[in-house]
Amino acid sequence: MELREEIVRTQDGQEWSFSMPLPETLEEAQDVYGADGALYLLVSGLKVKLQAIAREAFKRGASREDVERLVKDYRPGGQKKSMKERAMELITEKADLIKNDPEMKEELQALFVRGRWGQIVEKLEQL
Repeated sequence: MELREEIVRTQDGQEWSFSMPLPETLEEAQDVYGADGALYLLVSGLKVKLQAIAREAFKRGASREDVERLVKDYRPGGQKKSMKERAMELITEKADLIKNDPEMKEELQALFVRGRWGQIVEKLEQL
């Protein structure tokens, strides 16, 4: 489970921060929320995203058929690389820095074994 620092704001400018635990794999989500809970979270988040896609398409004047095709064809991240692909790319790019920092190398290896791609990306993008 990854803890992410998040900020929430109100329209009148109030702001608070808190740590938000987020599963990094489907298995982890199922361990924490159960299979039904993980599916519920997936479906509810997906529903909000698909509604937003439909709303924006209708605003642009798309037909119902066009909107339904957009909704059907939606894939999270579109053509973006997966977090794992990005992590592997950064490991290759920063190989010399990693090699020269035994502590960083050990930390990255531990994250790699656990499949913590997001944390690897975060650490390497900071270098």
